[in-house]
Amino acid sequence: MTKWLDRAPLLGAAAGALLLWIVARLVERELSLLLVPGVLIVGAAVGTLAGWLLSIAVRNKARVEIGIQPIVLAAVTSVATAEIGWVLWRTLITHVEWPSAKLGIPFPQIDVVSGTALEVGGVTIQRSAVFTMAALAICAILLWFFINRTRTGRGMQAVSQDPDTARLMGINVDRIIVVAFTLGAVLAAIAGVSQGLQNSNIQYRMGFLAGLKAFTAAVLGGIGNIYGAVVGGLVLGVIESMATQYIPGQFGGSTWKDVWAFVILILVLVFRPQGLLGARVVDRA
Repeated sequence: MTKWLDRAPLLGAAAGALLLWIVARLVERELSLLLVPGVLIVGAAVGTLAGWLLSIAVRNKARVEIGIQPIVLAAVTSVATAEIGWVLWRTLITHVEWPSAKLGIPFPQIDVVSGTALEVGGVTIQRSAVFTMAALAICAILLWFFINRTRTGRGMQAVSQDPDTARLMGINVDRIIVVAFTLGAVLAAIAGVSQGLQNSNIQYRMGFLAGLKAFTAAVLGGIGNIYGAVVGGLVLGVIESMATQYIPGQFGGSTWKDVWAFVILILVLVFRPQGLLGARVVDRA
């Protein structure tokens, strides 16, 4: 019960953002580029506040004896809520213009990030590539600082080593897990923006191959090693580019770049399973 109370603000933020976005789409079919983030932020803030207040209310009433009448009332309310929710859901399905999941959607282009390519010493560099490298450097530095220099980050390391002992030391393990998933979602969102700027469109399968390559990069650098993940991603990208440009014949070209990426993964797993920089292994007494 406690873990759900701790996650109530996060669940409320997701539900609030979704509900407010649906209401906004019902009122206005076409939302501007600036209005969409505003709607999501306001909905998430309201949902977080509602979830937090609900968790406080439930905590305060947790030790109060519950009679039969509140149970019956809760059952009737649940049935009524489910029926009303079904009616609203059917209305939303028929009136809200939902984007097709199988079609690519053009990604918003920003002049500063996705404008004309840069010419540096006879080398053409796409602005989206510059944005990706800058985002990589900033996120890597901030992630290192968070993990190694903040109380929550050190608690996260303790939970990853031994969650039971960390709980005995006063660390809220459930909250640390929520923070870890939230942090992963933020980094995935930044990666999605980078890939959208690079490809100029987004689709529902765009994260599948990228996720496999991210796992390959983590194994290549060393599982559990933040620096290794960065180095592994850079090495993997260089290998793909070189395979595309310098391998002749039918095994070269952009068609085979993904194949060579997973060939590298197989070789690393066979000859150096700990990765280039080595996995961080914790010795327990």
